[in-house]
Amino acid sequence: MADLFQRRAWLLPDPADKSDPDTFGARLEAAKARHAPEPREVAISALAKGTRHAFEIAATTIVGAGIGWMLDRWLQTRPWMFLLFLMFGIAAGFWNLIKAVNAEAAATRSRAAERDALEIEGRK
Repeated sequence: MADLFQRRAWLLPDPADKSDPDTFGARLEAAKARHAPEPREVAISALAKGTRHAFEIAATTIVGAGIGWMLDRWLQTRPWMFLLFLMFGIAAGFWNLIKAVNAEAAATRSRAAERDALEIEGRK
């Protein structure tokens, strides 16, 4: 059993590191720098999200128009069902976009509040 702890001693923190708060602060900043995303990664992620939302709006619009076109052919109501379901499709696409933007805004506010709490805690 002791052999197990000796082999994995590198996993345990060194007690000497905890004695100096300046060393902890330096290690904390280094860890934050290692885990912070690069600007290129952030830009690629933003582009991917924007593209996804654009395709969602286009897809919901096309699906709505398709459903309306089929109902128009079946019910002989040209062009009213097409127009109605086209509007439903556009509305659904923008509704999804609004939900995604609100979720991202909530996540950003949460991260900012967490960061502020850490800064306040660090000043004490």
